[in-house]
Amino acid sequence: MRRMLIAAGVMALGSLAQAQGIEQFLKIRTPGAATIAPDGTLYVRDWPQGIFQLFRAEEGVARPGGPTRQLTHFPDGLSGYSLSPDGTKILLLHAVGGNENTQISLLDPEFEGGSGRIVAVRHDPKVQHALNFWRPDSRGFVYTANDASPSDFYIYRFDFSGDPFGGNAGTSTLLLGKPGAWGASDMSADGSRVLVGQYRSASDSSFYELNAASGELTNLTPVAEGTVAVEGVGYMPGETGVLYISDVEEGRARLFLRDLATGEISRPISELDAFEIDGAQINREKTLLSVTTNEDGYGVARVYRLPGFTRVELPSIDAGVASVTSLRDGRLVYTMSNARTPGLAFACDIPTSGDKAGNVRQITFADDQGIDLSKFPLPRLVKYAAHDGVEIPAFLFLPPGYVEGTRVPFIVNYHGGPEGQHRPIFSAQIQHLLSEGFGVMQPNVRGSSGYGRAFLMMDDYTKRWDSVRDGVNAAAWLVANGYATPGRIATYGGSYGGYMSVACLVEDQMRVERGEQETALFGAGVNVVGIVNLKTFLEKTAGYRRKLREVEYGPLSDPEFLASVSSMTHIDKIKAPMFIAHGFNDPRVPVEEAMQLAIALKDRGHSPQVFIAPDEGHGFAKLDNRLYFASRMSAFLKSTIGKE
Repeated sequence: MRRMLIAAGVMALGSLAQAQGIEQFLKIRTPGAATIAPDGTLYVRDWPQGIFQLFRAEEGVARPGGPTRQLTHFPDGLSGYSLSPDGTKILLLHAVGGNENTQISLLDPEFEGGSGRIVAVRHDPKVQHALNFWRPDSRGFVYTANDASPSDFYIYRFDFSGDPFGGNAGTSTLLLGKPGAWGASDMSADGSRVLVGQYRSASDSSFYELNAASGELTNLTPVAEGTVAVEGVGYMPGETGVLYISDVEEGRARLFLRDLATGEISRPISELDAFEIDGAQINREKTLLSVTTNEDGYGVARVYRLPGFTRVELPSIDAGVASVTSLRDGRLVYTMSNARTPGLAFACDIPTSGDKAGNVRQITFADDQGIDLSKFPLPRLVKYAAHDGVEIPAFLFLPPGYVEGTRVPFIVNYHGGPEGQHRPIFSAQIQHLLSEGFGVMQPNVRGSSGYGRAFLMMDDYTKRWDSVRDGVNAAAWLVANGYATPGRIATYGGSYGGYMSVACLVEDQMRVERGEQETALFGAGVNVVGIVNLKTFLEKTAGYRRKLREVEYGPLSDPEFLASVSSMTHIDKIKAPMFIAHGFNDPRVPVEEAMQLAIALKDRGHSPQVFIAPDEGHGFAKLDNRLYFASRMSAFLKSTIGKE
């Protein structure tokens, strides 16, 4: 495998000296995943050495150079963590080399004999584990694992022993062992009932209440026939009702309340009906509900008292994407991200009564690397027409000092998913590209989430190429509106965005050959961990993903269609130079996707630039690799679309 790439003359491994400007931008960081313990201690996930680890800030504030204590030292970093309700334990989620087989360990945050005492809880290198939630009494947790079959996630309860650090962490009990991708959202106070769901696709899932003793499932899915997206939130106070999110009505993600005794279903908060619901959570005491809404890509946080759903007025939050990270102990912790705010965390107390929250305080601060973030360009929300009249929203970033009517080199950046969504959040890489004079457009082509069920499903299966047409139309809009010049626009995307990046080069050339446009719009393409052959992708992707992806892209039993929308079938249409980057251990999009594209281009006389990171998976998690990729990409874009 390695020899094939070397023989093709396209492989690059390792790291080179980085351009100072890129390093300065990419080292901008803010401690993330902020959680405040009952005693006021702040825990954050941070990467001062280039890899995410867990830190504790006893003073309740995390700032660059401030007093923090590093609690973990995983060689490949910390994927995530969760603090127990009583603040005495922390579950750690970690994997190796980007393989996404997440393991669960237990940390004693108060252990003073070193960084922190850690014991294995659920470890099997061939299994992917996912933490669902803690038990309210902190004596255990609920998780899922695909230990029985790669494509089936069973639900388990783990109960800690009297001394989980004494050699026997505890015992695991199977709660539900059925085929499919299952997960749990809440458990009754006595542990006898569990809210569970089965995920089949972004537009098709089911919702149940599980009797933990008998294994009996009571169907709470809001439709008897057809498909619907539904996601459990949790039990209401007294456990007489449940809250869930579904697109069953009007094709939009709404919040619903179901009475468990009568089966009556209602929408309890009318002011939310105008928006898509991003997510919701109920605190342990069942007294507060937080809801985040998706409003044209912007994220807004709200808090309500239970059981009456009366709104608690929060302090003013800047425009951007607000996300609730913690709602516990009478305190709301949320993050705010926009083009000038790199995911800063804030906290405010929620009094036990009244309609207003307490004063807000900032609890994490950015390492801005000496750059004035307030000068970073903010995006414009624009919309353009697709080939069939569908309206496509997009975020348009213009370089600093841009003069209206000036044409500049542009990058069309496609998101992954396909059910992802570009949102106006902080991106050091985008800001660096802007600082170098590039413009960036981020279209949310059909199939993106955040705009309703109908838009989400517009690219499913046989409609796949319609989203590619949307991607090319973004470039056409830039040219028609005086922002860019044909041939000085690049495609760029990761994962499904990588698929789009290559496929849009194909569609662009097809339009030239069909006489629909005089010349190609794109002059370069950047494909990061992208799909180029849907058949080989589905054959080799991790088992737990195959069923989910066949719903989106089409089944392996329809090879002719898969070939028709695969860039490898149309490889001769690719005329623009390409930069291809991939993680060698990628379990989602196997590295063979990058290899076959690079070799095919080389065989046709092209000279693609390629970076294969040997210690990464689906993307680049380590700072050295991120810096190397960004410097290579910047140089590539300057040498292609950056030339006059």
